[in-house]
Amino acid sequence: MISLDKLRKRSGLVIAAIGFALLAFLLGDLMNSGTSLLSGSQGILGEINDEVIDYREFETEAQNIDRIFNGQQDRNGLRDNLWLDKVNEVVMGEQYEDIGLMVSPEELAGLTFGYKSAEMSSTAKQFFGATNQDVSPEQLAAVIQQIHDTDPLRWMYFEKIILKERLSQKYSNLVRQGLIASNLDAQAYYNNQGAQTSGRYVFKPFDTEIELTESEVETYYRENKELYPQNESREVTLAIFDILPTKSDKEEIKNNLQSLIQDKEVYNKTTKNKETIKGFKNTTDVEAFVDTHSDAAFDPTFYADGQLSPAIESVMRNAEEGFVYGPYEEDNKFKLARLNARISDSVQVAIIEIAIEASEETANEIYAQASEIALARDLGSFETIADEKNIALTAATIQESDRTVSGVGEARNLVFWAYNNNTTINTVKLDDQNSRIIVAMLTNITEEGTQSLDEVRFQVEAAVKREKSAETLKEEFNKSLSSISNIDELAKAMNLVPESASLLSFSSNSIPGGFEPNVVGAFYGTEQGQVSNPVVGNSGVYVVSTEAIKESAAPKDYTALKKQLESQLQPRANTEVYSALKELAEIEDNRSKFY
Repeated sequence: MISLDKLRKRSGLVIAAIGFALLAFLLGDLMNSGTSLLSGSQGILGEINDEVIDYREFETEAQNIDRIFNGQQDRNGLRDNLWLDKVNEVVMGEQYEDIGLMVSPEELAGLTFGYKSAEMSSTAKQFFGATNQDVSPEQLAAVIQQIHDTDPLRWMYFEKIILKERLSQKYSNLVRQGLIASNLDAQAYYNNQGAQTSGRYVFKPFDTEIELTESEVETYYRENKELYPQNESREVTLAIFDILPTKSDKEEIKNNLQSLIQDKEVYNKTTKNKETIKGFKNTTDVEAFVDTHSDAAFDPTFYADGQLSPAIESVMRNAEEGFVYGPYEEDNKFKLARLNARISDSVQVAIIEIAIEASEETANEIYAQASEIALARDLGSFETIADEKNIALTAATIQESDRTVSGVGEARNLVFWAYNNNTTINTVKLDDQNSRIIVAMLTNITEEGTQSLDEVRFQVEAAVKREKSAETLKEEFNKSLSSISNIDELAKAMNLVPESASLLSFSSNSIPGGFEPNVVGAFYGTEQGQVSNPVVGNSGVYVVSTEAIKESAAPKDYTALKKQLESQLQPRANTEVYSALKELAEIEDNRSKFY
């Protein structure tokens, strides 16, 4: 019979698979946000089409899901997935309500556990680990009752997934039923794919050296500002101090280990006598000695041939009991190894290991350097101190939703600091991260809007040159076109050489000179034997002459072609409809203020 433990093990994999197939079933999580409700505006995590997503309710749901999956899921990623699920729930929920789409209790019961011999959904079968062969109705009923009694939260969550899955399937099916291809669609598709054209063209490239006035540049920028959006961001300058052990730190650790090997005499102030303290080599209580002096507890395991670390395998196999090897370095630790016992071909090795870390003195020196640069009042003094102390600086641009910072890695706390209302230009943060210290200065605040002309001048000038050159070239071509009747005369008049283009098709949109959809379209739009008007392409201005158009004989029956078109079109209903609805939705996302 299926056990609840077996069900728990299966369900995580099942729901992960559903998440990839259906956006509505993405899972959510929480934890480790490091923030409080005060981080957001009145506890509102966001709004989706005027529906408020409350932070507390969101976190409660996230915690419930976290418990269902025993905290095994990536926390930040799953919290993001829960938000996506909320967006899907609101956006698609409105659609379901508008058209009266629903799943009846009986239908849900049938999908969930085969009520009245209905077909269980594949998701339910995976969830229960059920096949037609290994689960009887009695067994299934027992499992369901067990879940109801012992884990109702898991049951409700599972049932919700099945409900969303079914609604999504119904909606997609309805959309797909409307995505059919007509004879006209098939005919147009056939003609576009089958027709080919050939001809010749003349071409003049854009003049990239054309002179511009500042007024032309400013006018273009002013009229096309929407082409140069600017996202809100913060720029920080960073000094990163890795707290690494020095050569003397390593030597000190090594010497301390060396001093543990042999016995030593010490003076007992109480008895006023010298006493001998057994070393690692001669101690009679190896376990206590290791537990006292090592970062790791004594390991009593006996290891067979080949199971020890390669660093000590051959040494320990050939040593006598009581032999001590080291200090040696392995896995960023200094170690002492003693052959403690031998049973047949297995050996027990006692190991004292000390992590190779910076000493307190070294850490204090590094902290002092970091503290000094943290006293800088502005970027100039920040750079001066760094230069004097030979400290490398790095700049990073961050956005409010970022979780990582270039050069630092995971640093959500640094992002929160940079976006805090109290953090102004030249504010400095000293962040002690145990293994390193980061000193950050906020050096620039960029608000959302439009990039300045200075920032995009190169792109703007390139666009103006292209536009201005195109107009000049079109005038040249039109002047010559007024007195010629074919492409050869035009080429001679403009001192150009005609180029040939054969077997062009809409599917390629390319000519021998490169990707030029406008030019290919001109070949199809110009009557055979005629010369086109000037066409602005990607590389310059063209005039084309169509010499031949080859059309394939249309089929008598478009049935097969219509099925082909529908097979290409209908699968898009699963994703593109939702993407369009989401694009139209009004979504305010405040998560970056909380997490």
